[in-house]
Amino acid sequence: MNEQMVDFLKTKMSIEEVSGSSLTVKGIIYPPINKSVSEIKKFFSQTEYTPLFREEKGVHIIRFGIFRKPGAKPKYGMNILLFIATILSTILAGSLNSGGNPFTNLSDLLLGIPFSASIMAILTCHELGHYFVSRREGMMTSLPYFIPMPLHFIGTFGAIIRMKSIVPSRRALLRVGMAGPVAGFLVALPISVLGIYLSEIAVAPEAEGVLRLGDSLLFWLLARLIHADIPHGYDLFLHPVAFAGWLGLFVTSMNLIPIGQLDGGHVTFSLFLRKRRLLYIPIFAAMIGLGMLWLGWYVWILLAAFIARRDPVIQDTVTPLTTRQKIYALIPLVILILTFVPQPFVI
Repeated sequence: MNEQMVDFLKTKMSIEEVSGSSLTVKGIIYPPINKSVSEIKKFFSQTEYTPLFREEKGVHIIRFGIFRKPGAKPKYGMNILLFIATILSTILAGSLNSGGNPFTNLSDLLLGIPFSASIMAILTCHELGHYFVSRREGMMTSLPYFIPMPLHFIGTFGAIIRMKSIVPSRRALLRVGMAGPVAGFLVALPISVLGIYLSEIAVAPEAEGVLRLGDSLLFWLLARLIHADIPHGYDLFLHPVAFAGWLGLFVTSMNLIPIGQLDGGHVTFSLFLRKRRLLYIPIFAAMIGLGMLWLGWYVWILLAAFIARRDPVIQDTVTPLTTRQKIYALIPLVILILTFVPQPFVI
């Protein structure tokens, strides 16, 4: 970092220390902080350096890094191939779940289309929510990579997107973290309503070993509103569209658990930064307790312990969220409360 860069920084902050070896500057950024930070970003965008802002004990620290620029124009062949493969695997799963056997009767694949179309709509909108908002925030992001899972009763393990650049601000992390669950929820809700309407009421099986799905608060309310009178000894048998809606809401709630690189983890990090780790003790304690209802929670404990080790890399952590943005952060919390299923699967 040369003398001209230091002279520019002196116009935006009161410098206390400059470390040339670690490319770090310490001091107090002049208010309004968001304006000064924006101007520093703009100045250094014309150089090879990228400033990273943080605050420690009331002192602002700017560390300059050299990040690799995006390479050649991305190729989408793999994204398209995996998307088509996931459509096929969810059609297969839907067909088998509906009692079809496409291995002996190919036309039985038609039975899987309602489930596949519904679950793919939810997953696609979830991931595209992340994609479009991250691009709007100036981030380099890949299109979704869907994960097909043939011969599985769901047919997919969801999808992921790859972040190819750092997150520019806490506001950007909040918006990107919220976008996927909110988009997926808004699609899963009408799909659930339609699916529950199409579902049938029949005599409940008395045999043990029958898989039953647990209820979230929202799904329970929808079922009671649409099918108000279910006689004793009868139960609601979900239509494939309803099953896809249930799965969409369930996946949404799991993504909103406020840990690590999950969507809920991104939202809480934008609010509390590293202090979010204080939430981990009650969250892990609750998951241990829930493990008495569903053993799968113990698997989630192991997964959560792994993903909780990493924090997102945010360029600007010194510009605080506005009151309005903090209120927006309540939306994922409300969705989590409505869609959370303490005991997802009951045998």
